[in-house]
Amino acid sequence: MQPGMRITAETRMGIMTITADSELKRTYTWEGASRSATLEPRTERWYGSLGAYNPGMGDMWVEHNGITRGVLQEGQQHFKSEQEATEWLQNQCAGYATVYRDDGLVVSFDKFPERSQINVEVWQIFINGAKPHKLQASKNNNIKITKANNQ
Repeated sequence: MQPGMRITAETRMGIMTITADSELKRTYTWEGASRSATLEPRTERWYGSLGAYNPGMGDMWVEHNGITRGVLQEGQQHFKSEQEATEWLQNQCAGYATVYRDDGLVVSFDKFPERSQINVEVWQIFINGAKPHKLQASKNNNIKITKANNQ
């Protein structure tokens, strides 16, 4: 995500808004509250992506609806074919509350109250080095990109 970008995604788990406050600082808003975290750049590929993450060590936030930490990541996923991308999306959707658009923007949001945590992932899919134009089962209206109010 670029600084000033805001992504709002409606998943089966609820609505999650992610705001890029700076290159690596993000604010996550759900169920009427916002919490911030700084992501760390990955120095080695993790499941194919460099990107950035925050492993959510310990209670990093003031409690909101039982949540005190976030396991957070974002990056790019590169595939050689639409079939590979579709298989990855099917796995992602099976494991998380995930939505994606035809242009390959993917957002996953899940809550794990038993661990006091949310998981939020933002991915950009590329097929043969380019963003896709159409992805099967996409939900374009479930993900909106805007500029943050203060940008």
